[in-house]
Amino acid sequence: METNLLEKTVNELMEKFGAGNHKPGSGSAAAFQGMVSAKLISTVISLTLDVKRRDLYYNHINVLLDFHKDIEERIYPQLTELFKSDSIQFDKTIKSRIARDKEKDEITKNQLRRQALADLKVSIEIPFQIATLCKELAIMSAYVFDNGFKSARGDSQVGLSGAVSAFAGCLAIIRLNVLSFNSDEYEYTKSVVSQVDNLYNDYKELILLADSKIEILREEFEIKIPLFEGINTLIQKARASKGAEVENCVRELQTLIWNNKHLLWKKNIPTNPLEILRPDYILKSALGYDFISSSTYGVLINEDKSIKVAGIIDQPNKIVAVSNGFPKEVQNFTAAHELGHAILHEQSILHRDIPVDTSGKRNSRDRVEIQADAFATYFLMPTKLVKKEFEKRYSTKAFKINEEIAFKFGGRSITDLKKECKNIRSLSRKLASTELYDSNNFISLAKQFNVSIEAMAIRLEELNLVQY
Repeated sequence: METNLLEKTVNELMEKFGAGNHKPGSGSAAAFQGMVSAKLISTVISLTLDVKRRDLYYNHINVLLDFHKDIEERIYPQLTELFKSDSIQFDKTIKSRIARDKEKDEITKNQLRRQALADLKVSIEIPFQIATLCKELAIMSAYVFDNGFKSARGDSQVGLSGAVSAFAGCLAIIRLNVLSFNSDEYEYTKSVVSQVDNLYNDYKELILLADSKIEILREEFEIKIPLFEGINTLIQKARASKGAEVENCVRELQTLIWNNKHLLWKKNIPTNPLEILRPDYILKSALGYDFISSSTYGVLINEDKSIKVAGIIDQPNKIVAVSNGFPKEVQNFTAAHELGHAILHEQSILHRDIPVDTSGKRNSRDRVEIQADAFATYFLMPTKLVKKEFEKRYSTKAFKINEEIAFKFGGRSITDLKKECKNIRSLSRKLASTELYDSNNFISLAKQFNVSIEAMAIRLEELNLVQY
C-alpha cells in the first residue's frame, strides 16, 4: 500500500528526506519548497487583505485576490500532486534500473533498459512542471513584496527565494537525468536541453529579482541609520549635560522627527509641524517603547494611603504606561513628561509620576521631575509654533488690553474686559481658550496644542506674549 508522504509529520518527512533514499527524492524536495513558498505568499496576501489594512493597499486588492485564488486553487494543489507523482515515478525509474542491472538475459536486459529510460523521461517532465509553477510563484512573490503588507516582507522574500531555489533545483535535476541518455536519443535530449537552457535564462532573471528585493531592505535600513544615530547621539548628549539644555534638546528631537517623518509615519505623513507633537507616537516609533493607556495606577504611600499615578516609565523593559483616568490634556502632558525621562534620564527602576500638566503642584519636585516637566512644555508648546499661532489669531506679537482690542472681544469695553480679566493670569487663560476674536472663529490655542488651558496660559506668559 502506497504511503502518502504528506500525511506524515514534519519530523517524519524530514527523516525521509534525510535518509538518503530515492523516495522522496530531489524532485519531491523541489515541489515541497514550492508548496512552502505558495503558502507563505498566500498568507501575506491574506494579511494584506485584512479589513484594517485594505485602505493602505486598495490599488492592489484585485490583483492580490486573483493571486490568492490562483495559488490556492491551482498552483498549490498542482505542486502537491507533483510532490506525490515525483516520488512515485522516480521510484518506478529506480526499480526499472535495479531490475535491468540484475537481469542476465541480454534481450530482457535491453527491454528493461529501454523501460528505465522511458520511466526517466516521465521523471524529467515532472521537474519541468514544478519549475514552471515556481517561476509563476516567484513573479507573484515579487509583486506581493512590493505591493503587499510591508511588515510581512520577510515572508514575501522567503517565498520568493524559496520559489527560485526550487526552480534551480529543477534545472539541476533535469540536467543530471538527461545525462543518462545516449546518441540514439539525441533528438529527445536536444529538445530537453533547449528547454532547460531557456529555463536557465529565466533563472538568471529570477536571481536578480530576488536579490533586488533583499537590496531594497538593505537600502531602507541605510535610510534609517541617520535617524537611529541622531536619536542615540541626542540621548547621550542630553544625559551627559544632565539635562542642562532641555529646550535645545527638544528642538533637536523635533527636527529629527520632522526630517524623518516619512520613515516614522506609514500613512498620513504629517504636512504641518504641529502634527508631529505626539509624544505617545514618538515613544513607540522613534524610541521603541511600548505605550500603554490603561486605568489609573496607584502608589502606596503608607499602610492606609495611596495616590493615583498618571504615568509610569520602565526604561529597562521599554514600557510607558499612562493612566486614562485623567483628562486627555493631562494624559498628553504625562506622555510628553515620560518622553522627557526617556531622553534625559537613565532610570534603571520603574519610575512613577503623579498627574501634572504645568498647572498641577507636587509636594516635592526634584531636578529630574522639573526637567521632565520642562521637556513636556517645550515639546508640546514649541516657542516658534506657539508664537506663530498666537499672532495668527490675535494679529500681535504681544497682547495688551486697550479699547480697540476690548472691542474685538464681541464689542466689549475695556472696563468690562478688565472686570473679567483682573490679572495677567486670567487674561492669559482667556487668550488660551478663546475661539472667537475680531469676528474670526478658530480653534483655541489650548485645543490646537492639545494641552490644558492653564498650561497654555502659563506658556503664553513665559513667552512674553501677554502684558497686563
